Amino acid sequence: MTASRLAGLALIALLAACAQPRQGTLVVVLPEDDGSVGRVDVARGDQTVTLDTANAAVGVDTAGGLGPAVLDGAAVETAFGAALAARPIPPHTFTLYFEFDSDTLTAESEAAFEQVFDDIRARAHYQVTVVGHTDTLAEAAYNQELSLGRAQQIGNRLVVRGIPAGTITAFGRGENDLLVETDDSIAEPLNRRVEITVR
Repeated sequence: MTASRLAGLALIALLAACAQPRQGTLVVVLPEDDGSVGRVDVARGDQTVTLDTANAAVGVDTAGGLGPAVLDGAAVETAFGAALAARPIPPHTFTLYFEFDSDTLTAESEAAFEQVFDDIRARAHYQVTVVGHTDTLAEAAYNQELSLGRAQQIGNRLVVRGIPAGTITAFGRGENDLLVETDDSIAEPLNRRVEITVR
């Protein structure tokens, strides 16, 4: 069932709790946002139906067998609209880059910062993790301090914009976890970054 979503979570719980799916049970495989679809096998007695295409569905028919079908968007919305609307927004990760030896965002990342803020504000509940990084140009202790400063600077900007400080965790990784592996004492712009995860 990797890379797929199953609509009707209560019905899936029913399937897990019972040896056989009961009449009235409906399982639907929905595509991911990128259109990819995983696979789920639904079994009843000696009958198994594999669902591996978008909106493929199976239910228990009046004769007690598995009746496969494909639902259109309107049917999915009718059957599972409330459940789909209640789903949490999946976590998103953003990477912002900094000018050399500073906690000032590059012009491109300054614009991308707004996407981070918009993503947070779209959620009813959220936690934000900001992890700062550097390249390997300076000493390790200096880089650790700089990476923490970068993470804290982003956290402070979010607080100024109205995000509660208690929902933000900021820490630095210095020159550990390089995005681009380099030798020591190398200035690499892609390593001068923060990674922000919003969940």
